[in-house]
Amino acid sequence: SNDIDVIDPATNQVIDKFKVGTNPQHVVPSWDLKTLWVANNAEGTTNGSLTPIDPLTGKPGTPVAVDDPYNMYFTPDGKHAVVVAEAFARLDFRDAHTMALDDSVSAPECKGINHADYSIYGRYAIFTCEFAGRLAKIDMVERKVVGYLKLSRGGMPQDIRVSPDGKVFYVADMMADGVFVIDGDAFKEIGYIPTGVGTHGLYPSRDATKLY
Repeated sequence: SNDIDVIDPATNQVIDKFKVGTNPQHVVPSWDLKTLWVANNAEGTTNGSLTPIDPLTGKPGTPVAVDDPYNMYFTPDGKHAVVVAEAFARLDFRDAHTMALDDSVSAPECKGINHADYSIYGRYAIFTCEFAGRLAKIDMVERKVVGYLKLSRGGMPQDIRVSPDGKVFYVADMMADGVFVIDGDAFKEIGYIPTGVGTHGLYPSRDATKLY
């Protein structure tokens, strides 16, 4: 329906609704936490946009036109937004505030590139390739693809999270019905945890002792 619901967590009531761009996917907090960005990917076209929301008022601002923003991350230094242009298998590095394009990294063997997490020191990130059944390792300093890793079963990886100690990455695969365990530094699969049908999202507890 191309809109956003604002929910009051104290009452669990919808207190506002407003239109955004076409096909909104994720709501992403900015690195400085001063803005919430709605990624409107417009079904994989160049007509996508990012809608800024003031987290204090819950009100939207003027949208910014960008290519196919399925998801978005920020570099550890906060200088750049990393817009995941899924349909183009590309990562666009943009100014974190103006969203002006600075650089792009193509990952042609990562069809359906979408979710990611950083290594513990932020040198690299691992992205899931939903339609290729693999992962892509990206050097975020040199801004280049380091390599690809084909998963042993399933074939539709979704969310990915690094462990609290930074030693492994957990990858949810909705066709494997479980979670793969990946050694990020060596970039190899070292384990598999069966969970349930359609495993999709991963969310750590606030104290980092559990993974939901």
